Amino acid sequence: MVRSLFSGVSGLKTHQQKMDVIGNNIANVNTTGFKTSVTTFQEVYYQTKKNGSAGSNLQGGVNPSQVGYGTKLGAIGQVMGQSGFTYSDSVYDCALSGDGFFQVMDEAGNIFYSRAGVFNVDNAGNLVDSNGNMVLGVSGDATGVDASSNRITFVVPEVLDNEASYSKTITYNGGTYPLTVSADTATPDGNISVGFITGNSDYAYMSGNKLVVQLNEKNDYTSLNDLEDAVTRACENGGVSIEGVLPLHFELDTVPPAADIPATTASNTMKLEDGTNTASLTFTTVNPGEYGNNFTVNLRYSKNATATTAKWSDNGLTISVCDGATVADIQAAIDKAAGSNEKYQMTVTSTDWDANSAGNLETLLEVDGKIGLSGGSNNFFSDMAELLGNIKLTDGRVAATQTVKDLDSVYINEDGTIYGVHSVHGIIMLGRIDIVTFDNPNGLEQIGSSYWRETLSSGVPQVNIAGENGSASVVSGALEMSNVDLSQEFSDMIITQRGFQANSRIITTSDTMLEEIVNLKR
Repeated sequence: MVRSLFSGVSGLKTHQQKMDVIGNNIANVNTTGFKTSVTTFQEVYYQTKKNGSAGSNLQGGVNPSQVGYGTKLGAIGQVMGQSGFTYSDSVYDCALSGDGFFQVMDEAGNIFYSRAGVFNVDNAGNLVDSNGNMVLGVSGDATGVDASSNRITFVVPEVLDNEASYSKTITYNGGTYPLTVSADTATPDGNISVGFITGNSDYAYMSGNKLVVQLNEKNDYTSLNDLEDAVTRACENGGVSIEGVLPLHFELDTVPPAADIPATTASNTMKLEDGTNTASLTFTTVNPGEYGNNFTVNLRYSKNATATTAKWSDNGLTISVCDGATVADIQAAIDKAAGSNEKYQMTVTSTDWDANSAGNLETLLEVDGKIGLSGGSNNFFSDMAELLGNIKLTDGRVAATQTVKDLDSVYINEDGTIYGVHSVHGIIMLGRIDIVTFDNPNGLEQIGSSYWRETLSSGVPQVNIAGENGSASVVSGALEMSNVDLSQEFSDMIITQRGFQANSRIITTSDTMLEEIVNLKR
């Protein structure tokens, strides 16, 4: 009678333990990386009332007769199957797709294993989990480095001094020439805008954070040094002083061919004829430059004039020729009209103008005696003001240490490699998260805080690069959900409840029977 009580009690205990496991599973239904547990029961032992015997020719065999003593907890096993992902806004949060575990190390140097990849970077640049333990793998450039179990610390190279500069490719006479304009020293103040214009003198002024440089269109700059000197002179003339920025430096990757560099003058030849006589006059500007391309020359006969004269009106020169005028007379009139204005200086030449053909002069000039000048161009370096236009010098900086917060972005590849994007250094390899696998992951011991540790049953850890040797790949910006199946847990809970209830009935029934025995005394 007492044995049945012990069986009932053992049943209550084991069902209660199973209920504890079910309760833990349900409680962790939303725990990141949690693996559900299952419970199995075993019989305790049996008392043999009668041994079995073999049969013979005279008597049949007898089966053994045994009475059991209840049940006990057999095993609590973990279900290590893959669960689904929930996506995170943090690039450092990682999930594992496949078999394996993250490695983390506490301050005492103990290494634990986890499927919960809730990671972030601390103030020292260490990759840590939500408990503050170090995530393990490889730091820095992991190219060609074997998988390891070292702490991952992000190191961003320092930024070195750099001059503020601007680069562009300019086009001249069909050629392309890469040009760089830079400030004098490294300083954030060098990040200024510069506008280049032409005028009657070298002059500069500041407009807010913009430097406007006016280069003298009359100057024939023949080298980059001339340009640099002209910019410096312009700033001096305008009283502009930017400490640590000026002067500006010009550097050409490819210098134009010598034929493209010299300046040329504008010119044209006027051809006159009356059917019998012909004459020609070639007009050429003295100063090279494109402005002469806008000039026109109008030659007309002045019958009653006693001298040849010339007069400018805007960009048009009108020359009134008298009887007997020579080329020298025309040149004298042009010089007088130009005066001290270098812009209007011009030469006239001819090989067939006959000053003695006065009788024919009026007839010759009855035809259209008006031409436009063309072909004038500035020196390559003199054209820089127009070629550069408006530019902005940027990236002027002084040396500075850099941390993870100075990165523009971070991303993690499937093989666990971590990259950072830096505005100066570009893409930097920061480290790699390596994965551990076990021959028997079900043999790992749970120690709480979403950690496991190795046991004799699990075997030794095997460290792999993610995705190699059958290990899981890393999914950045995601977390693995719990693999608890609520429908299964509720079904098991009902079965466990009924099993507990049935075992309690064993105890109450055995108690009633004992009560009847006790009452036999009465």
